Amino acid sequence: MYMNSPVLSGNLLFGMSDRRSGQFFCLDATTGATLWTSEGRQGDNAAIINASDFLFLLNDEANLIVAKAGAKAYEPVAKYTVAESSTWAHPAVIGKRILIKDKSMLALWSLE
Repeated sequence: MYMNSPVLSGNLLFGMSDRRSGQFFCLDATTGATLWTSEGRQGDNAAIINASDFLFLLNDEANLIVAKAGAKAYEPVAKYTVAESSTWAHPAVIGKRILIKDKSMLALWSLE
């Protein structure tokens, strides 16, 4: 992992590797076995938030990806461009809203 903190959900560890120009992954935290990896070129960095059955993956290219938090496969369900410049700061989820900071702006998005 490069400039990325993984998240643990039960015995599943979700993170982003620097392999293949940025690749999301899921590991079995008990055995260390890789359960799935995403396609490459997902970005240089991503902030990952565990939201129960879903993951919020905010990459440095200002893409917020909502994916299922499961062991079977990388399953994105939505992708949003949330800023016009790079997003390096970790987003903050506040109820059904999310704060996203890019290079010069702070935006409040509604998850409804």
